[in-house]
Amino acid sequence: MVLAGREGRRRVILSVDLAARRLGLRPGTPVAKAQALHPDLLIMDADLDGDRAGLERLALWFQHRIAPIVAPDPPDGIVLDTTGADHLHGGEAVMLENMVTRLKEAGITARAAIADT
Repeated sequence: MVLAGREGRRRVILSVDLAARRLGLRPGTPVAKAQALHPDLLIMDADLDGDRAGLERLALWFQHRIAPIVAPDPPDGIVLDTTGADHLHGGEAVMLENMVTRLKEAGITARAAIADT
């Protein structure tokens, strides 16, 4: 499955699932090319407004539970300033592991990193 949208006048793939990635499809691939290569490919229209709204809700969730300074980083990221809050969660490494685990339990695949600045 892939999610498609517009880049200028072109209709392109914006996001791919693991199976589509294994077929060699990547974001930015023209939809017409993907359809020609894989006629049975499931193509759905991306809901960018819905994605932004969901990202904002997720950022708010983090703000209530993890750290007071949180911001969505569209299209698919969230930035947290955990200064002064990480010790409340057992330290940076434990906090990061718990965040990723809670997201996984909610059905969200996440990658996370911590940096001093």
